[in-house]
Amino acid sequence: MKISVIMPTYNYGHLLPGTLRTLASQTFKDFELLVVDDGSTDNTEEVVRGFSPQLRNFRYLKKPHTGPADSRRVAVEAATGTHIASLDSDDMWSPEYMETVRSSFASHPQAEMFFCNGLHVQATGQVMYAALPGDPPPASGQVTSLRELFLLCINFCPTGMVFTKSLYQRVGPFDARYGFGLCDDTDWVVRAVIAGARCIRMNRKLFLHRVHGLNLTTDPVAYLEPWLSVYAEKIKGSPLGPEFERYARQFTRGYILRLLGVCSPAKGRALLSKTLEVLPGDFILSCAYASTYLGSTSALKLLKLGKRLIRKSFQHNQRLDLSAAPAAIFEGVK
Repeated sequence: MKISVIMPTYNYGHLLPGTLRTLASQTFKDFELLVVDDGSTDNTEEVVRGFSPQLRNFRYLKKPHTGPADSRRVAVEAATGTHIASLDSDDMWSPEYMETVRSSFASHPQAEMFFCNGLHVQATGQVMYAALPGDPPPASGQVTSLRELFLLCINFCPTGMVFTKSLYQRVGPFDARYGFGLCDDTDWVVRAVIAGARCIRMNRKLFLHRVHGLNLTTDPVAYLEPWLSVYAEKIKGSPLGPEFERYARQFTRGYILRLLGVCSPAKGRALLSKTLEVLPGDFILSCAYASTYLGSTSALKLLKLGKRLIRKSFQHNQRLDLSAAPAAIFEGVK
C-alpha cells in the first residue's frame, strides 16, 4: 500500500501555509504529494516550494486554468500510489489523518473508498457544523445501507475521502462538464457507488473545511443545475434500484424548496421548472410552482429566517485557533 496525496489549487497562496503545515505534521510520513497548480497568478508556487524541504516525496505540477476536475485527473494519472487521498488546498488534516487512513485500509483490505467526518469552520475559527450527518460509532466500518451511501454521496468533503487507484481506473476520471468546482466530485462518488465500490466510514473528525469568501461551492443556487444532471444521468434508473433513487428524489425536492427562500418568485419558478423536467409530475413541486404566483416565496423567506435564528441559538460555541500548531488545533476538535 502506497498513498498519494493530490492537492489541486488555484490562487490560494494565502491559505496554503495552513494546509501544508498539516501535511508536514503527519505522524505517518511515507506518502507522495502532488500539488497541481491550476494556472495560479498569485504566489502559490513560491509558497508550495517553500514547504518542499519539509515533505519527503513532493512534486509540483503547473497547468493552464481548466478547473478542479481536470486538475484532479492530472494529479491522479501522475500519482504512483495504490491509494489516492484528496486534500483541498484550503482545508486542514489532523496530524493522525494519514496514519488513520493506513490502518483503516489495513483493517478492511477489500475496501475501495474511505470517508471520515470533519468540521466546517469559518475563517475566524468559529466551528459551524459537522460534515457528515448522523452519529455512528467512531469506527463504523463498511457501509451497506443505501440510505447511508446516498448521504455520503451528497455530504462528503473531498478532503475526507480516500480511494484506490484501481477504483478510479474502473470508474473513470472526474467529469469536467460540471464546471469549476460544481458537482464534479459528487458525480464521481455517485458513479463509484453505482459501480459497487466497497466503502468504509469513520466518524472521527479528522479534517477541517475552511469556509471563506473564495470557496467554489458557496452558491447553493449554482449547485442545483449540475445536481439535476447527476440525478438524470446517473441516478435515475440506476442499478442501485428505486430505493436509492427515492432518497435522491427526496433530497432534490427538499433542496429546491429551501432555495425558494432565497430567490425571487420569478427565479424560483425558473428553478422549479428545471427541477420538474427531471422530476415530472411531482405533486409537491407542482404545488410549489403554482404557489410562487401567490407570494409563497415571501413566506418561505420568513420561515428560512426563523430557521436560521433557531440554528444560530444552537450553533456550536467552539472556536479553534487555526494559526496554532496542527496538533493543538485538533486537540480542541469535538
